[in-house]
Amino acid sequence: MPFEIKWMIKRMVGWSILSADCIPNSCIINIYNERDCIPPHIDHHDFVRHFCKVSFMSKSNILFGKEIDVIDPGEFRGSVEIPLPVCSVLILKGNGTDLAKHCIPEVRHRRVFVTFRRMDNNKMPYRFQPDLELEGLRLYEL
Repeated sequence: MPFEIKWMIKRMVGWSILSADCIPNSCIINIYNERDCIPPHIDHHDFVRHFCKVSFMSKSNILFGKEIDVIDPGEFRGSVEIPLPVCSVLILKGNGTDLAKHCIPEVRHRRVFVTFRRMDNNKMPYRFQPDLELEGLRLYEL
């Protein structure tokens, strides 16, 4: 992983945002242009629960629901809508990752989401080499 991504992971583990027993070993960087969206989905179960999303550049909302209705392209209706301010971190776990779908409605301004996840050890790609610098992380002692 690039230095900047590892730096973010180390900080979030050190500050107890991410737990040391679920260190991410993958990340997805979603770059949205104006009017882009992500349709309703549940993340694949090859990834260990919990995972987190870090939000950059502009505010937007994320919707959750067991069923999410598609109203128009990029417009959705779900049970719960959570605002995501710039530089916010959202931890997804429990029913929020296993039962509820989530989506990002059409964004009004350019936006970036970085999603950190850990792939289940039994689902690792052939010859995957863990990053030893990240695997040994622990919480900062205060």
